[in-house]
Amino acid sequence: MNNTNPEISLKQALFLTFGEELPIKGGKGINIESAIIIERTSPLNDYVSIEHQTLKYLGIARRLITWNIVKQQLLVQNNRTYDIFELNVITDQNEQWIAQTEYFYFDITECYGPEKEIPEDVEKKFAELKLFVDKLNEAIDKKGK
Repeated sequence: MNNTNPEISLKQALFLTFGEELPIKGGKGINIESAIIIERTSPLNDYVSIEHQTLKYLGIARRLITWNIVKQQLLVQNNRTYDIFELNVITDQNEQWIAQTEYFYFDITECYGPEKEIPEDVEKKFAELKLFVDKLNEAIDKKGK
């Protein structure tokens, strides 16, 4: 009988460790092939906050002494859009502090771009809703007088 425990995803690991379910899938983000994919969850998906939160949780989970974002770079490759983060990290390895540079790759294709921020009809629907609410308030005011 095979008792090997299949490797859990980064999403599952972060949920089990921090109790928060992030809209991510894919790999561990250590290279472009294993990029962390930010899933689109709403018209206003804040992928930047999700990236920073994921990096924060990774730093805490790895018990890094310090980690700082040095550079963030946008890359378009094979019709995919990536955010690449360069971080300076300091780790404690056998009571020695080791400074190194690490890179994390996020695939933001589902969320990136102005056309993906707010669908065109959302603003129109908000305007129609506001007009409806205004008329409803007027009717309530008239009835109350």
